Order: sequence, then C-alpha cells, then structure tokens
Amino acid sequence: MNAVNRGLRALLHCGVDELSGLSEADLRAAGRGKGADVLDAALCQLGVFTRTPQRGTLRWRSVGRREPADLAGVAGVPEMFRQVAGLYLEHYSRRLSDNYATLQHKARALAHFFTYLQATHPQVTSCAQITPAHARGFVGHAVEQARTVQRGRHKGSGDTTSAHAWLVDVRCFFADLCTWATEADSPFAAHCPSVVPLTRHDLLDSGFTDARKRTEARLTRTVLDLEREIPNIRAFALRRWHETQQALRIDESGEGLQRAERIAFWDWALLELLLTSGLRIEEACELTTFDILKRALPDGRLYYLLHVKPSKFDRARVIPIGDQLGRVIAEIIRHVRGFYGSDHVPACDRRDEHEKRALPCAPYLLQGRTHPSTLNSQTIRGRLSALSLAAGATHSDGRPLALTPHDCRRVFASEHLNSNTPVHVIQALLGHATVNTVMIYAKLYPTQLVEEYRRAMRGLYGDVYGPAANRAPTDQEWAVFTANCSMRDMGTHMCALPTGEHCPRGLVCLGCGHAQPKKSATPIFRRMLLSHTRALERAREAGEPAGQLAARELEVERISSALQRAQELTADAAAALEAAAV
Repeated sequence: MNAVNRGLRALLHCGVDELSGLSEADLRAAGRGKGADVLDAALCQLGVFTRTPQRGTLRWRSVGRREPADLAGVAGVPEMFRQVAGLYLEHYSRRLSDNYATLQHKARALAHFFTYLQATHPQVTSCAQITPAHARGFVGHAVEQARTVQRGRHKGSGDTTSAHAWLVDVRCFFADLCTWATEADSPFAAHCPSVVPLTRHDLLDSGFTDARKRTEARLTRTVLDLEREIPNIRAFALRRWHETQQALRIDESGEGLQRAERIAFWDWALLELLLTSGLRIEEACELTTFDILKRALPDGRLYYLLHVKPSKFDRARVIPIGDQLGRVIAEIIRHVRGFYGSDHVPACDRRDEHEKRALPCAPYLLQGRTHPSTLNSQTIRGRLSALSLAAGATHSDGRPLALTPHDCRRVFASEHLNSNTPVHVIQALLGHATVNTVMIYAKLYPTQLVEEYRRAMRGLYGDVYGPAANRAPTDQEWAVFTANCSMRDMGTHMCALPTGEHCPRGLVCLGCGHAQPKKSATPIFRRMLLSHTRALERAREAGEPAGQLAARELEVERISSALQRAQELTADAAAALEAAAV
C-alpha cells in the first residue's frame, strides 16, 4: 500500500498517466520513506528503468565522480590557493594514483592547511611565499585539534580528523610540488617555494613517536580482546540463525519469520566470510560467482580458488577456498537463489561508493538480503557492530566491543600466525605490500612465543648433545657448574662476577672491584709494572700529549694496586682461590 501511494504521488507530481513516463528524477522527487524501495523494485521489474533495483540510500547518495581539479573547491580550499591545489591533485591523479578516496583525503588536508595559513598569516597570498616557519606552525595546530576532537567528526563536516594524515599529506604536497617544479616548462614553477617548507624531520618531535606507541599498545589490546570474544560472537550468530530456521520450519507462512531468518543468516554469513577469507570490505562487496575458480591437480584432484579483484594496491590475487570458506560461499549462493526463486545467481548493478563510479553488471555474491539489490559497505559495518553488541562482547575494561570488518581481518592474521602459517604466506593471503604489515595486524600471545622458543631450543640442543642432554646432572657435575658460576679463572686473577651478568667495565679487569688477583701471579704483576714504568718514562722524555701520559699513569696505578692486593693475600686465602679455579 505504501508503494502504491508513493507511485500515485509521483504520477501526480510529474503529470503523467502511466508508470512508463516516470524517470529517476521523478522517483527522487516523490521523497523518501516507506514504500520507496518497493516502488523502485516494481518499476525495474516492469521495465520502466533499465537498471536493477536500488536501495534508497544509493538513489539519494549517487553523487558523480568529480574531476580532481574540482575537489579543491569542494573541500573548501581558500580561493587564492585553489589553483595550485587543483593543479596538484590533477597531476597526482595522472602520475601516481587516481584513487578517488585518496584524492579526497588530500584535498581535505590541503583545505585545513591553507585555511589555517589564511587565518594566522594573512600576508601570505601565494604558495610561493610559504616559508618553513609558516608550515611548522601548522604541526602544533593539527595535533592540538586532533586531541580536541579525538578522531571524531567536525560539526557540519564529513571529514574525519587525523593529525598524522593531515601532516603527511601536506608534507607530500610540498615535496611533490618542489620536485615537479624543477622540470622543464613545469606549471608548478610559479607556485614553488624557495625551500621545502615542511619535511619529515619537522614531524619527529611533534608527538608522533609516542602516538605510534599508544596506537600499537591499543591494537595489541584490541587483538587480545578479539581473540577472546570472537568465538562467542560466532557461536551467537550461528545459534540465532539456527533458531530462526527452526521457527520457520514450524510456521512457514509467517512473513516476519522469513525476514528474520534472512537477516540472521546474513549476519552469520558476513561474519564467517570475513573471518575465513581475511578480505577487505570493498573486496568482499565486489565478489561474484565468476571469481570462484576451479582447478585440477596433475593427479586429478580438484581444488577451488577465490579470485580477489584489485583494491588497495591495484594488484589482484587468489586465495585457496578451504572447508570453512567453501561452506560459507555455498550457503550464500543457496540463499541468493532462494531469495530470487531462481536456479542461478542473477546479475545486478553495483556502484563503488569509494570511487564514485558504476561497476559492471555481474552476479555479485552479496545481494538479496531483504531487497533485490547488493549489500553496501555501510550495511555490512552496521550488521557486524549490531551482532557483536547483541552477543554481549566487551573489551577487557568492560566497554562494549563493536566489531568492524577490519577487526575480522586482524583475527584472520592472528589466527594464522599463531597456527604457524609462514609470514610470507599470510602476506600473500591478505594482499599486503610488505611482511611488516602482517606483524602489525597479527599479535603473538606471550605464552605462544615462549612455547615456540622452547620447542626450537630443545630440538637444537638435542641435535648437538644427543639424547643424553636432558638427563639430570650428578652431584659432582652440579658442584663444578656452581663453582664456575660463582668464580671464573681469568689467568692472573679470579672474577667474582656471576656468569651471564653484564660486565660494566667491558672485561677490563685490572682495577675492577670484582677481580681478585692471584698470589701466584705476583711475579707477572712485577714484570708488568716494570715494563709499564719504563714506557711511562720514555713517553715523558718524548713529550707525548698529556692525555696519553695520563692513560699510561692510570695503567701503572692499576698494576700497582693489583700487585699490592696479590701480596696481601694470606697463604690460606690464596690456596682457597686456587682451589676454586680447579
């Protein structure tokens, strides 16, 4: 009924008598509310629209992809700096990357910087007049504003505050600007400052080191919390899906039960898909049935691979489909077919909200949840968060844990690393550019680290010393070991520093409080004293520098002290020391 009323309203608004006369603009003019999605699906099924059905959020947010040069004005760059900012974004998209989200972030960072510059230094009217003093002042401003809002959202703006992202983008802007200005006939020559205003060294003392340590500590706590709560969340999602299935078997005619069963299934399917594949959310949204590859081994056995389209680094990859991931994909295909009442997954339109462009019409896996359209990233984020909160997941300090798609990626890396999967294999599965990124996501438990180290050391020790290496020592062997740990024979003296302890003097024993000279080494000390005394006299006659003379005098003093301590030993003490060395 709501769809009928909304359709009649659209017909009256545009002044036509048939539904075939309606357009996309007429449907949006009818307003939002109940029945709009059903009306859109009906018009698509009747052939009025040549596309597949869309949800209301996609119809209202389908803003086109703007040109890089226009992003500067949209982001709010002041008029006097808009030309250089737009020129930079245009060249950046052609030379380095045309990722739309990256261009938007850079435009917003430049807008923050030039707005700050205009407010604090109104005398600067062009980019060429910017000096290091102007740019360095923005560092403290960015850090202070980030601390104030704590990565929240500005009032009246959709920008997410991050001092590190702002400063890195501004630093790269000046580095690229000054580099490109040196080229022949460069359009940046008139905008290039005399020196690079902001460099990497200007950011070292602005608190980023401490912030990075806090981020790593927070990430470690998050991974530990996820490892504790993920089994409960998975069990809760599976149990709720099975309960709705059982209720639907009892009363198949209930329309509300069918919707509840579909919602519970997709909550379980989205969670399991991300946990068992380690995909990024944009990669999961673009999966199609064409991405399931079937291959055969030389011995005739079959195996399946999942083709992942390029996302972050413009590199495609394939990952093996194991038992868990295979079951999830099979259940998703079965439910999509059941939703449409078809024997295949139908092709539908999809729009990439990050890149602001339409994707090819294809049989996408994530579609048909409660509407004949694809699932967008915001729906997935919202369902995962609601699922974890409904399961009662909490952080270690008691705060509610709202699960995100990237948390599933962290759990995937952590589980594989703790299961002894090689790091380079995890890197290939996750699609990371370097192995170092894997170590950021995957955190080892301390017990796991200790056990793996002990296992490796036991194997190495057994290979060197044989099976008798693990036997218990005899009393005589233990006594010898204890004597060596408490008193070491250094030749002319005994060292009382325990074995394994750090020597603060770097094993310069003469003059050390831990060294006790032997009485039997008295003749050696006398010869050493005589030799060093003669060398000191020759050095004085030759007029060596005062520093070298002081060093020779100190060495003579050390030898004299060792000789005196050796002569003062009684016979009993000397015998005891000699016996300890045997």
